[in-house]
Amino acid sequence: MPPEILPIIIGLWAFWIINIFYNPNDNFVRARLRKTGGKLKIKNIYTNLSEFLKPISIKNISNKVSKKKIHELLYSYGVASSDDDILEFENKRLFALMISVILCAIMLFLFFNTTTAAISIFICYFVYKYPEYRITKFIQKKQKEFMRYFPDAVDLLSVCVEAGLGIDGAIERVANEFSGLSKAVSNEFNRLSKDVMSGLPREEALKNMSKRVNTTDLQSFTAMLVQSEKMGTSIAQSLRIYCESLRTRKKQRIEELVQSASAKMTLPMILFLLPALFIVILYPAVIKIMENMAG
Repeated sequence: MPPEILPIIIGLWAFWIINIFYNPNDNFVRARLRKTGGKLKIKNIYTNLSEFLKPISIKNISNKVSKKKIHELLYSYGVASSDDDILEFENKRLFALMISVILCAIMLFLFFNTTTAAISIFICYFVYKYPEYRITKFIQKKQKEFMRYFPDAVDLLSVCVEAGLGIDGAIERVANEFSGLSKAVSNEFNRLSKDVMSGLPREEALKNMSKRVNTTDLQSFTAMLVQSEKMGTSIAQSLRIYCESLRTRKKQRIEELVQSASAKMTLPMILFLLPALFIVILYPAVIKIMENMAG
């Protein structure tokens, strides 16, 4: 086996470690550990190493900028984002990084060369940064899905309110109806409904939802509902007007995508279509010229 392959194998193994130990659902972790038959041993090793890594983790998140960044990522991801959760997040990253560094150091000691060293450094950097990257990609995907289906959700919310349902009942109905169409919309409306039912003021619950998703449409929706509730105006009428503005924005986005399609198609056409077109057009003329020159 070439020495350069070993760090890649280590990186894949560390990637597996991250996916096992970095997951917001602890039941998932326990199920995976139970399936591998190492529930007690692996969990105890991780717990002991976490205690050892805690001082380093506390130092890493002592910077307010880094701590705020991790807090926003976890909050948008939809999991708990208290100081203890941020510390646990950093612990898990350092745990995977420490294992990768140890294994890469062993491989470098046995098979040292420049390529292996460069790959080892990249693997260690990737192992530490991958959790942030994964959460960021998940948040971006959720935002895109939410922007796509949110106008339909508000339409259904408006219909439910006009049909006589209260705003809380309408929110719960939207969450149930969108469970098979859009998980992002369904989960956020379901959490909004549960927050209100648990006693959290609707204004605060709406603002929390707006922070988690962080899209302009949802921010304006939150502001509209909060203002309607404070001013005592009809929520049904406000929703009807807001639905019309959402439809207009959705139509404008589609028109923008259609208009930008021609500009995006220019480069592929130049690279792939025009050369083939020139060959088809010029081939007969080139054959005639070659025949005349041969004759």
